[in-house]
Amino acid sequence: MKIIPRFLVILGLILLPSFIFAQQAVNSQLGNNPQKFALVIGNGAYVGLTRLANPVNDADDVASALQSMGFTVEKVLNGTLQQMEDASLRLKDKLSAAADACGFFFYAGHGVQSGGENFLIPVDADIPTESYLRSRALSVQALLDDLNDARNGLNVVVLDACRDSPFGWSRAASRGLAIITRQPADSIIVYSTSAGMRASDGEGRNGLFTSQLLPNLLTPGLDVAEVFRRTGADVAEVSQRQQIPAIYNQFFGRITLDGTPLAGDGAVTGTVRPQPLPSPTSTVTEDRKAYLWSVGASAGTSLADPWVIGTVRGTLAPFRNSFLELGMDLGFISNTSASGYYSLSPFLYYCYFYPLNDYFSLYAGLGGSYIMANYDYPDGPLSLHTLTAGVSAGINIIDMINVSYAFRTDFKGTEHKVAVGYFYRFK
Repeated sequence: MKIIPRFLVILGLILLPSFIFAQQAVNSQLGNNPQKFALVIGNGAYVGLTRLANPVNDADDVASALQSMGFTVEKVLNGTLQQMEDASLRLKDKLSAAADACGFFFYAGHGVQSGGENFLIPVDADIPTESYLRSRALSVQALLDDLNDARNGLNVVVLDACRDSPFGWSRAASRGLAIITRQPADSIIVYSTSAGMRASDGEGRNGLFTSQLLPNLLTPGLDVAEVFRRTGADVAEVSQRQQIPAIYNQFFGRITLDGTPLAGDGAVTGTVRPQPLPSPTSTVTEDRKAYLWSVGASAGTSLADPWVIGTVRGTLAPFRNSFLELGMDLGFISNTSASGYYSLSPFLYYCYFYPLNDYFSLYAGLGGSYIMANYDYPDGPLSLHTLTAGVSAGINIIDMINVSYAFRTDFKGTEHKVAVGYFYRFK
């Protein structure tokens, strides 16, 4: 009868440590106190490309948050390619030296894809054509391969780099970033918006994504996967589901980045609410103002005099959601008996702009023109000068093609003009 109690005691002593360990909220994959290293890059002061207002602020705030959580942080602001590459190699070296280390890479700035591969753009990038990307921008896949080679416990990569491409040669190409094809083991990769889509640069201190990441990152006791799950939900809510972050998770452990015990079953009590922005912003309208500074040329007809019209035009954006269109029509070929004909017509319209999606946008406005036409009739020349009022409307396609219509009247007669042309938008 005494053998059974002794057996139970021995069995209990064997199983008790395992039971206690299973119940403790510890960072199961990386140990209780892993070394933590981070590289944070924020590029906004681009030379010759669209300058971005928030990436430097994003980098400063994320770096401060990570430092408060015990990370050793290297920060690169407005980095050149050499600075970005050197810092990336230093991060790999630090992670390689500690098998249980946790790595965190954060980037805010311009990013583009080419042939299914993603590239982060330095502030001094001189990339005249797509073929220069590999040698003049930081390859995301090369960075991920380095992190994979480090063979440390966990790597988190956050890319707030899906703004519209700043390069004219890529306007007709795929937008946003491409899906990662070779993800490192034990890693979590987070895009600020879905692959192939654009992200908002934000209207306050931070970009839309980072403004929602920071409060979740700083919430004690959140499992790392829960941090990004909540951030994704918050970004979707604040943007009215116009921006949906993408999360690629190949880490199957449970860990809190701040080193505190996991709260409950990997989640905390209560709800972290998304931080409000001045107004919800759409991925397709965030860059409206830059979108509306452009120059272009068109060819068309008035279906009367003149039969052929060449147009040069430009647009300015003094206010959001609208633009000022000004230009000159040059007319040729009359449908009358005139042996010679030409006309000049400077015009000015104020238009309101509405983006349908990333590829099509509509505009319409009111304005007028001054028509100066000269006819060479057999019985002598004739000059016509008249002011007109009118309506202008059109559609822009893939940031390159403009199809326009204008109705003009001098209250004695009317003219209808249709034209198709090319325009170049300034970033």
